[in-house]
Amino acid sequence: MRKTVRPNKAECTGCGACACICPRHAITMKPDEEGFLYPQVDGKLCIGCDLCEKRCPAGRQAEEAHPRVFGAQIKDPALRRASSSGGVFTALARETLAKGGVVFGAAFGEGLRVEHVGAFNEEEIAPMRGSKYVQSDASDAIANAVSLLGRDIPVLFSGTPCQVDGLRAALGGRRSERLITVDFVCHGVPSPGVFASYIAELERTHGQRVAAYTFRDKRLGWKNFSSVATFEDGSEHTGTQTDEPFLYGFLQNLYLRPACHGCTGLRGGRHSADITLADLWGAENLCPRQNDDTGLSLVLVNTERGKEALDACRKQLRLFTAPDLDCMARFNPGLFKAAAPHRKRDAFFRDYARHGFVSGHVMKLLAPPGRTERALRRILHLPAGVIRRLKKRFGTL
Repeated sequence: MRKTVRPNKAECTGCGACACICPRHAITMKPDEEGFLYPQVDGKLCIGCDLCEKRCPAGRQAEEAHPRVFGAQIKDPALRRASSSGGVFTALARETLAKGGVVFGAAFGEGLRVEHVGAFNEEEIAPMRGSKYVQSDASDAIANAVSLLGRDIPVLFSGTPCQVDGLRAALGGRRSERLITVDFVCHGVPSPGVFASYIAELERTHGQRVAAYTFRDKRLGWKNFSSVATFEDGSEHTGTQTDEPFLYGFLQNLYLRPACHGCTGLRGGRHSADITLADLWGAENLCPRQNDDTGLSLVLVNTERGKEALDACRKQLRLFTAPDLDCMARFNPGLFKAAAPHRKRDAFFRDYARHGFVSGHVMKLLAPPGRTERALRRILHLPAGVIRRLKKRFGTL
């Protein structure tokens, strides 16, 4: 009987499709020492059918879609403020609900654990708005989406590119006219365990529970977004992209999932989703007339199904043609490139294993190199012959 799904653990994206596919429910998603979820196989239940590995989407490359490229923002300013970018997801979700469908997306659950949930009305969509810079557990949502589609109920499933790929795997590659999939240009997903440890640190420091958390608050504008932790008494802890420890560490690739660093098959024009969303960074240069700093979405329409879905909600949106992907990549390199791991990633996780998330340690790891470190780096980049002569003259460097 098998013990794991992927022989190379670093390839696993944690989508959870294998747990949904297993006919004996022998697979559960369990956190590893870094706090990421990985499939764990119960050898007593496994029948060796190998369906999990056969269907596993990890490492596969999506077909080139040659997407149509748009810029967009929802017309309702309140919904735009509540969204990370331009609010296009909400418009798409409304159309699915209007057809009697169910919308799946990431939301905070108990203890600020990020998980994929289903929404049956507009009120239940609200928690899905806004970026969640933590990997969500989507295994139950994928199983529920497959079940609903089997009963001919419309579904909009939103998630990371690999989670959408996981849903496709659970469906056995079948396309359904009742399904709309929406992914986004993904920087990479941080560890749920690391985020939970950071929340625990905030609660110890402030002496009360964190009641809500926002990763992309727009009070300073769309471009200069902030993270906001709101405590039970209504007080807040806020920080920007360079001084809020968890957000800063995420943007510096300090604790992304290992598979994220090799993610090349679901970028550029290669997406499994019908529609791909992103921030329209560079709007001040690319479309200055639409640039009001309240949020603009980049929309990639990858399939005819995606085009139909976007057309259906045009009345809710300000939609305009945007430059091609190569032009957009100047301002959003994540369109084509996977995030490289921070050079101190291993050092962070060694410290995390002993102490958990410590904001002071994180900011110290991410601080610019001092004079001595800069000098050593220059020496290490010298030609080998020069280094040998320096060693001969001054001893071991």
